[in-house]
Amino acid sequence: MKKILIILSLLVATTFTSQAQFMNFGVRGGAGMGVHVDDLANNSPILAANLGGFVSFGFTNSQSLFFENFWLQTGLNITRRGSHFEEVLEDIVSIREGVYDAFYVQVPLLATYRYELPIREPGHRALISLGPAFSYGLFGSFSDRKSTPGYPQEDWTYRIENEPVFDYIDPLDVSFLFGVGYEWQDLSVMLQLDYGLLAVSKSPDALETSQSQSNGNTINKVKVVPQGNNFALLLTIGYQFPIR
Repeated sequence: MKKILIILSLLVATTFTSQAQFMNFGVRGGAGMGVHVDDLANNSPILAANLGGFVSFGFTNSQSLFFENFWLQTGLNITRRGSHFEEVLEDIVSIREGVYDAFYVQVPLLATYRYELPIREPGHRALISLGPAFSYGLFGSFSDRKSTPGYPQEDWTYRIENEPVFDYIDPLDVSFLFGVGYEWQDLSVMLQLDYGLLAVSKSPDALETSQSQSNGNTINKVKVVPQGNNFALLLTIGYQFPIR
């Protein structure tokens, strides 16, 4: 799946950029909320952030009005993703909680359409963009604590503090980006959704089995523990330096 996503994205980028012309470059940064999407854990957000630069390509020689307002954009970002989590494991009455704090280098490949707003003063545009992004982990920390208040005599308690996060999650992530925004002259504001298409857990889905007694018979209960995906919602501000 990883290889298919990467190959398709590179093919699309190569096809379009072979016909596009370099237009401008710029910087963009922003912050918002980031969380791991997981059906079992009770996750809460961490501060997500993006900071980086971009280059844009346009189709200024196109005969189509659509392509005149259609841009391709790529660049390089440093991103922060992660999540707080808490799980209550009912079978042994234990509580597990911790935090993922991960920093990535990210390369987005975005298609952006700009619509000139019907305002008397020119230069006001609405933006919509979408496309894939490829991220690879740089550094970060992972903390995890598990306690069993109901069984203080049992060895169910442990604590992990500030371990390298990519010892516990996969450093490679491929995500889908979607954003809407507003551009005035060379300044833009964007609300962007970043959803990871790959599960970040390094291990396959775990099966947790517990046993209980019913009328003298042993009943096995199997619970599927899904892998978490990165999710972020960010508000970013960008400034471009056009080639006049």
